[in-house]
Amino acid sequence: MKQNPFPGTAGSRFAAVVAAAALLLAGCAGPDAAKGNSASEPGDSLAAVRVGLAIPTFNTALINYVIQEDIDAEHGLDMVPTMGGAGSTNLVAALRSGSFDVVGIGTATLVDANAEGANLVVVGGTGGLINNIVLNSKVAEGLGVSPEAPVEERIKALRGLTIATSPPGSSSNSTLRYLVKQYGLDPDKDLSIVPVNDPSAIVAGIRRGQFDGSFFGVGIADVNIADGSGELWVSLPRGDIESFKDLVGVVLVTTRDYLEKNPDAVAAFHASLADAQRRVEENPDQVGQVLHNKTFTDLDKNVFDTAWEQAQGGFPEGANFTRDSWNVYKELFQATSEKDFSTIKYEDLVAPPARGES
Repeated sequence: MKQNPFPGTAGSRFAAVVAAAALLLAGCAGPDAAKGNSASEPGDSLAAVRVGLAIPTFNTALINYVIQEDIDAEHGLDMVPTMGGAGSTNLVAALRSGSFDVVGIGTATLVDANAEGANLVVVGGTGGLINNIVLNSKVAEGLGVSPEAPVEERIKALRGLTIATSPPGSSSNSTLRYLVKQYGLDPDKDLSIVPVNDPSAIVAGIRRGQFDGSFFGVGIADVNIADGSGELWVSLPRGDIESFKDLVGVVLVTTRDYLEKNPDAVAAFHASLADAQRRVEENPDQVGQVLHNKTFTDLDKNVFDTAWEQAQGGFPEGANFTRDSWNVYKELFQATSEKDFSTIKYEDLVAPPARGES
């Protein structure tokens, strides 16, 4: 068993990596400057792959589980993770500079980067958009609509409420706007969407009544559900919104250069993720226990259980990013994006092992 790959100094090490990446990018010739053949070293029994990750979330639980349970070794790899607080944009910079071989980022960041010529390639889909709407319990009680009512009634009941989510342009913000529009609400007139940069402020905001509710990834306002101050209203990973079932919101990506030089490593990387997804499907309780004990150690068990119950159904089948996934993403986000998605071809966007095609 590997030692804990996420030591307390990971944040400072990650910051150093990103700083170095920025310096390298300043002097590189273009988007294909990523260094290639680092998948193995002479004499190594396993092919080493450097993986850059943000802090653990339920959207990235698959890769955390792969690393914690040595599933990578079963497929001939040694994933070497570095974890920190850097966002997707910095992870892309570090990947393209050659500091990492694979990084975990949001699909929105991938698409925007490729629309600008970054030439990144999906190795695996690791999470649907695992978001939920959680309302202040007293607010929910006063709506006259049951949390078990048809989803159309639950969405329409949001009229006049203040909902906190991430800033404009983010996947969460765009998805919330799209979602309420689908059920006849104008996101700019019928409710107040408040951008919040720090998700940790959500829990206190719902408790105090500063926000009537929130739209964030599971594991945030689930704290409110666990202590009774919040009511789960809509859950995307639970399948409440049928049109979102094929949406993949979080991906692991590499560069085109790395894929061309290390096709076997990319195939093995995807196979490791697919193996983890199958284990979640076959034995979610066992996988959840590992994740809580080794990855989400600081999360209260009741909160973890509430979040995991929702999240376990949100991982893409086979860790794939299918053509349908891409079409759903375009349908949801092209209208609100400043980028031209028509310049991106699916075959260039997704590595063959992750397409889910026979």
